[in-house]
Amino acid sequence: MIDQMTDDRESAKWPKTWYMKGLLCQTAYFEGVKKNSDELQNLYPNQLNLALVSYQRAKKLDTKGKLDKSLAPNYVLLANEFQRIGKEEFTNKKYSNALVAFEKALAITQGTTLSIETDTNLVYNTALAAFESKNWDKAVEHLQNLHKKKHSINSTHLLFLANLEKGDTLTAKKVIKDGIERFNTNEQLVLLLTDLLYKQENMEEAFLFLDKIIAKKPTNANFHYTKALLYQKNERYTEAISNYAKALKYDASNLMAYVNTATCYYNIGVDINEQTQSIANNRKVVEEKVKAQKAFDSAIEWLNKVKIDETTSDDIVAKVYELNKALKSTGRSRDI
Repeated sequence: MIDQMTDDRESAKWPKTWYMKGLLCQTAYFEGVKKNSDELQNLYPNQLNLALVSYQRAKKLDTKGKLDKSLAPNYVLLANEFQRIGKEEFTNKKYSNALVAFEKALAITQGTTLSIETDTNLVYNTALAAFESKNWDKAVEHLQNLHKKKHSINSTHLLFLANLEKGDTLTAKKVIKDGIERFNTNEQLVLLLTDLLYKQENMEEAFLFLDKIIAKKPTNANFHYTKALLYQKNERYTEAISNYAKALKYDASNLMAYVNTATCYYNIGVDINEQTQSIANNRKVVEEKVKAQKAFDSAIEWLNKVKIDETTSDDIVAKVYELNKALKSTGRSRDI
C-alpha cells in the first residue's frame, strides 16, 4: 500500500506519505532486531537508510514543520542505531562501512530538526573510521573540526598525519604548530614537528624551533635529548655531548643518553684517527693519537655508567655490546 502511494504522482507530494514509509521501514527493522528476523530487517534493501531518506523527503515536503515533533524521536533512534552499527563495523575492522554508518548518524544530528549539540565523540569516531579506511579527505574534514575545537592532542596528531598522507606538508606543519600553541607546548607534538623538520633536512629550522621550545620549558629533559640527537645525526658530536649532559641533568635515568654520549666520544676518536692518515709530521700524528685515545677513554667512562640488569631494554644492551666491541673492551662485552 505505502509503496503504491510513494509511486503515485499525487500522493508522493504528501509529506505524510514519506513519513509513513520511513516509519514502516524503521519499525520493521527494529522489530526484526528484537525478534532476530532477517525478513523484517530486510523488507527493503538497505532498509535503515531508506527510513532516513524517507524522513528527509517528508521533512522537505513539510514546509510548515507539522511533522517535526513526530520526526524528532525517530531521528534519535536512527542516529543511535547508525552509531551502534558503526562501532560494530569498526570493531570488525570494516572501516569503510563504519565510516558510512557514523556519517549517517552525524548527518542526522547536524542536519535535522533535532536541537542537540554535536557529539564530539561521534565526530571523533567518524574521523577515526575515515583515517583507518585511508579516506584522507574525509579524515581531514572531520579532524579539522575537532582541531578547531581543541578536542584532543590525538585528534591534532591524526590531522597532522592525514595531511602528510595527502602530500600537504605545509598544512601538516601548520596544524602541528597550532597544536603546540593550543596544548601548552605538548611534548608529543613538539617531537612530531622536530621529526618532520629532520626528514625534510631543515636542520637549522629544527634547531631554532627547539631553542624556542627549550626557552619555554628549560627543564624538559626530552627536548634537550632530542636536540642532542639531532646534533649527533649531523656529526656535530661536541654539541651533542653538551646537550646530552643537559638532558641528564633533568633526567639521570635516561640510559640512552649515556650510550649516545659514549658513541659521540667514540666517533670523535675515530675521526681524529682518520685525519692522522693525511698528516706527514710524526710528532703531530702522535699528538692526535693521544687525543683520539682520550676520546676513546671518555667513551668507556660513559659506558661504565650504564648499569645493565634484567629490566634494561634489548636495544640499549645491543648498543652497549657493539660499542664495547668497537672499543676492544672485550671483557665488558663478554659480561653483557
